[in-house]
Amino acid sequence: MNPGNENNINNVLVHRYQNGDNEALKLLIKKFHPVIVRTVVHYTRNYSAVDDIVQECWYSIIEKLGGLDLQISFDAWALTIAKRKAIDWIRKQQRMRKQAGAFHDSNLPDVENNETNSDVDRLEEVRSGIRLLSPSRRIVLEMFYLENLSLKEISDVLDIPEGTVKSRLFHARENLKKTITQ
Repeated sequence: MNPGNENNINNVLVHRYQNGDNEALKLLIKKFHPVIVRTVVHYTRNYSAVDDIVQECWYSIIEKLGGLDLQISFDAWALTIAKRKAIDWIRKQQRMRKQAGAFHDSNLPDVENNETNSDVDRLEEVRSGIRLLSPSRRIVLEMFYLENLSLKEISDVLDIPEGTVKSRLFHARENLKKTITQ
């Protein structure tokens, strides 16, 4: 079965759940749970935290699923939630490490701290640029670079022609370049 058909099945399950079929939700969770686990593992590289993060993902997904109007596929929507939860966990871990290491880092030379601040500023500039992209361009950019999906896979997940994926990716890159170089 190709990914496009699997995506359509998941969308049908979402609609069935929205129409009161709780068994459809159980089937959706059973089918899509491994995908969310793989996504969280991909981002965090931390197997001990996966269960907690995946549980948070499902809480969020189920909470919003009842009123969801699928403008993109369920798969893309749910993977975006999983990615964001994983990134939130990573940021929390970084903050905790930073706080724990603050006592040890106070003796570092200013040059190193300036380089780190420059890198952080640059990263924040890129994140801000990505937030300014249209949702259709942002999701293609994230799927291509962060989820490492091929153009064909993105085309199947979003149910749009591959040429449209290429175009959105090109324009997303161009917009991001303009935003960052300003």
